[in-house]
Amino acid sequence: MLDVAFELFLERGYRGTSMDAIARAAGVSKPVIYDCFESKAELFGALLDREEQRMLAQFSGALASSARSEDVLTMLTSGFVSMLSGVRDTPELYRIALLGASDADPTIEARVRHGRSHQVTAIAALARSWLEGRIDGDRLDALSRFVGETLVAVGEGGVRTLLAAPEDWTPELLGTMLARLAAGGFAALLRAAEESDAGRLADELLAQRPK
Repeated sequence: MLDVAFELFLERGYRGTSMDAIARAAGVSKPVIYDCFESKAELFGALLDREEQRMLAQFSGALASSARSEDVLTMLTSGFVSMLSGVRDTPELYRIALLGASDADPTIEARVRHGRSHQVTAIAALARSWLEGRIDGDRLDALSRFVGETLVAVGEGGVRTLLAAPEDWTPELLGTMLARLAAGGFAALLRAAEESDAGRLADELLAQRPK
């Protein structure tokens, strides 16, 4: 049922896809659909859950596999290249997530924000291991979250770039460039923390985040 809905959402968009259309395409009655999902928003949310888990596994899995390396650039390159290779191989998975992010339905917007927060939390947990011993312990969690937010945003930009112009980029080239950009920011963050009060730095950075 989710596979059928996936194809229809890609073809028609969220608003252009009805539960009737999903039922017909799946070869079942509409009550069967509603036995599984109370609404179209819930069905789409379940679809986002499935696809986001795949995307997160590609990125965070690659980061975790190289997490023992002291070279942050190597870790980030591995993560971004792995994620973008997934975009190249299965672009539909990423388009459905971007479809949800662009939808104006409040229920879907809330669901997308929740999914993104989950991704940030997972990446922040990895970032915490990189920052331990380098950042004041009182602000370690706050700065880890900041790094997680930043890496997810950089990754989203890379996904959009590759989907928009796949003929201009390879996952290896774009992933390497994103990694260098992110690693440079990470190094600057550590230098700033060493040169100033880490607690004040964390407060300033987090205060500037969009609410």
